[in-house]
Amino acid sequence: MKIAILSCNTGGGHNAAAAALAEELSARGHESRTYNTLDFLPKGAADLISRGHDFAYRYAPKLYGAGYRMEEKRPSPLLYENSIRGIGPLYEALVDLGADAAICVHVFPAMMMTELRCGYGLRMPTWFVATDFTCSPGVGELQLDGICIPHPALTPEFQAAGLPAQRIFPTGIPIRRQFCQTPDRDAARRQLELEGCRHVFTLACGSMGAGPLRSTAACIAGLLGPEDRLVAVCGSNQRMHRQMIDDFVDNPRVRVLGFTDRMCAYMQASDLLISKAGGLTTAEAVASQTPLLYLNAVPGCESRNIAFMTGRGYALAVESDEELTPLLSGVISGAIDPTAMLRRREEEFPRNAAAAICDLACGQAAER
Repeated sequence: MKIAILSCNTGGGHNAAAAALAEELSARGHESRTYNTLDFLPKGAADLISRGHDFAYRYAPKLYGAGYRMEEKRPSPLLYENSIRGIGPLYEALVDLGADAAICVHVFPAMMMTELRCGYGLRMPTWFVATDFTCSPGVGELQLDGICIPHPALTPEFQAAGLPAQRIFPTGIPIRRQFCQTPDRDAARRQLELEGCRHVFTLACGSMGAGPLRSTAACIAGLLGPEDRLVAVCGSNQRMHRQMIDDFVDNPRVRVLGFTDRMCAYMQASDLLISKAGGLTTAEAVASQTPLLYLNAVPGCESRNIAFMTGRGYALAVESDEELTPLLSGVISGAIDPTAMLRRREEEFPRNAAAAICDLACGQAAER
């Protein structure tokens, strides 16, 4: 069976979800191909969407949040109009692959597939995977076979957007198989040469290294005891990485990393993950049984993720280093137990999302 996985290069989370699905399909003996659907647009339009998103997210978060709220209240036709400009090349790619089904991990390609199905009669089984804990703008307009959502409690929100209950499937967010294995904190610490530490905190701010990471890292470092360690992950932000290395070159309690493919082990080794509120990072922390503290949310999906997770006791959140200090001091002293959130998650979160989504898409394709 051949499955097209349709993503959009506007941040690492969507591509991580695509990679998790590709990994699951390969393990089942299926062929898949992942497409950045911006490649199907004229270059100018693709650059505007990709670079505009990255610029607003990194440097103008208030503008980003204002735009998101406007889309929630009154969706602009601009995104849909841009998406359908690429449906011809997308259709050709699907034909060339001989795709039996398509899985969309971003609303942009999901809009493209909606147009191909409703406007041009394409009958290919197509599924959408939501990678944030909210019904993002535009999702309610999708005309696909199924909408895979992160958590059962979100079902009413997706229904309120206009999606029928029979097309909503609370599968969870797809993450790589290594995150789905039973975590072993002691083994992870030995692997990372962190054995013997009293507390290990990992500070990670997304694949783009966004946010005031340096000041937060300095705040945390000032609270550490001799047997505590901070792992600061800068992502692909090379300038931040160099600055942080300079900041902590003489501090043996702080380990500075750039982009790393060992995040699973670092999460499993950690007493607390301090992170931006991305949907994929959240799903990985839940699967790794790692307590989670959000900080410096960009308004939009991140703030919606925080509201969902903290409202159910699944995570903690602060808005500034000033709020972080007493909370982390409490964790270090033992006055605050962040593991309480793990019991709530264990009872209520879906497991093995990638497998569940592939069951749905491949099962429908096999019935055709």
